[in-house]
Amino acid sequence: MVDIFLCDDKQVLLDSYEEIITAYIQQNILDAQVRLKTKNGYDLLIFLQESQTQGGVYFLDIDLENDVLDGMELALKIRELDPYAQIVFVSTHDELLMETIQRRINVLNFILKDRGLAQVRADIQATINDAIKLRQQQVPLAEEPAHFEYDDGLSFEKVAIQEINYFETAYKARHVFLHSDHRLSEFVGKIVTIQAQLPQFFRAHKSILVNPDKVVRIDKETHQVIFANGDTCDVSYRRIEALLKLIQADKC
Repeated sequence: MVDIFLCDDKQVLLDSYEEIITAYIQQNILDAQVRLKTKNGYDLLIFLQESQTQGGVYFLDIDLENDVLDGMELALKIRELDPYAQIVFVSTHDELLMETIQRRINVLNFILKDRGLAQVRADIQATINDAIKLRQQQVPLAEEPAHFEYDDGLSFEKVAIQEINYFETAYKARHVFLHSDHRLSEFVGKIVTIQAQLPQFFRAHKSILVNPDKVVRIDKETHQVIFANGDTCDVSYRRIEALLKLIQADKC
């Protein structure tokens, strides 16, 4: 059973999110439930301490006006109690996406409230789907893996994380390219699934997941990431600054 938690300072939005999620769960017979909805972040933390929930999905408003904690601070405290937590921010502040990356808050999704109810509904439903699929595959942030394992169709492979430059969506549906120091591999998979397994990697583009430790240079004019072995990949315009700051922070 996947437990879902909602925290927003506006009751009308809490009720709306609960209605959307509950209806979707019932319509699709999903093994999930809304465990708690609250306007107070501390109430959520107390509940987690008492229930010892693991692997919950948390829809959080970033700007909690009536709370001492903002959404990002709340997310970090949730992770201390639930290392397998899947965090989803629901906000009108798209400019705060970069800050979530800088603070290394591994976010499953960032949903914009002001895109209209139909789009918010679709985003929430898609997020619930992803969360349920990833439940059995997540690695807690405190236990980052040393290797990545995959099946390329011919054999079961294992590659050291320190050798991986980036992952990229392949031309075939549901296939991914793995670009490492010495080879290019292809296997069945999805970027969103790999991101959940490797939270230290950076989503440089909707189809690209980068290992920040392997980046040697970023060309801001061409929007290219350059790796030590000469490999390159794209980084979206909106995410260049966040990647730059993440790399600079790692070197400090």
